[in-house]
Amino acid sequence: MKKLLFILGTRPEAIKLYSPIRKCRENASFLTQVCLTNQHTDLIRPFLEEFGIDVDFSLPVESSNRSLHHIVAKQIQELERVLLKADPDLVIVQGDTTSAFSGALAAHYLKIPVAHVEAGLRTDNLFAPWPEEMHRRLIDQLTSYFFVPTLAAREALLREEISPKAIWVVGNSSIDALSLLKERIPTRSVNGKRSIVVTIHRRENHGDILEGICSALTTVARSVDDVEILFFLHPNPSVQKIVKACLSGVENIHLQQPVDHLTFVEFMAQSAFIITDSGGIQEEGPYLGKPILVVRDTTERPEGLEEGTARLIGTSPDQIVAHCMELLRSPTALASMSKVHHPYGEGNSGSQIATVLEQVLQ
Repeated sequence: MKKLLFILGTRPEAIKLYSPIRKCRENASFLTQVCLTNQHTDLIRPFLEEFGIDVDFSLPVESSNRSLHHIVAKQIQELERVLLKADPDLVIVQGDTTSAFSGALAAHYLKIPVAHVEAGLRTDNLFAPWPEEMHRRLIDQLTSYFFVPTLAAREALLREEISPKAIWVVGNSSIDALSLLKERIPTRSVNGKRSIVVTIHRRENHGDILEGICSALTTVARSVDDVEILFFLHPNPSVQKIVKACLSGVENIHLQQPVDHLTFVEFMAQSAFIITDSGGIQEEGPYLGKPILVVRDTTERPEGLEEGTARLIGTSPDQIVAHCMELLRSPTALASMSKVHHPYGEGNSGSQIATVLEQVLQ
């Protein structure tokens, strides 16, 4: 029996590793354990409880205002103790978070092979997104088994001279969780008005850029009477401070505290469109048939753009207002983006990952 250790610390990681963890735990070939770094404690634990993911190891909870230097150093130190105790044959990480990077590096220092779920995503700009682009490039230098969501991600790894024999195209595991939730979505109405869901959290969008985004949202909210803008706040204190200062009390804008994943999927499914800098929402939008306005200058997920469900609109307040008003005033423009597409898979990534691991770890 091979011992697997999944390392995760944020809600997006939990969402995307739910299916691989479940499928590996159902496989008698594996002893599957989970280590929680507690990078986002308040957001991740409700999801783990809702989906029945038992945690075997849990790192000490750190203050949310620690520097990246401190977080990475502390995680690696604590993960060394976990890895020595668990003694896994393989460490599995997902995406590009600090937890994923620390997990891969800690495993490498102990000569433990690493599998990377959602490998190969690239913007080719080390500072967009920052530090995630650097994290995922470095993780892939430490990885033995690459599970990529799309053919484009596979091609990116091949350009970096990764062996094609080590790469498997499995779709994105976020769709596994979403496919389970989709059937449970009830009808939700926001006072009979059209709703726009907003999430902003990336570090490159903090400060003045975030203030500009808030200014654009204020303009939209004051220009259209039958619209409600639902801004879901990220736990990061620097994000909350700016958003609350700019948008509290603005008519037709509602600041929402974080909600459980099913509730958030409900809000997305009932929205007119979504404004976000989130990678996961760029994957979920096409599956739900929801237009996505991506407030970034670049994206590692071009498939949504190619299908026409997503637009890369940058962070200029004028551009944000222009794109929002087009979708609000033109039923044709909105309908053209409101089509269901499956560029990130059909919801069976977890099964594929478990099958591959059973084969390669024999």
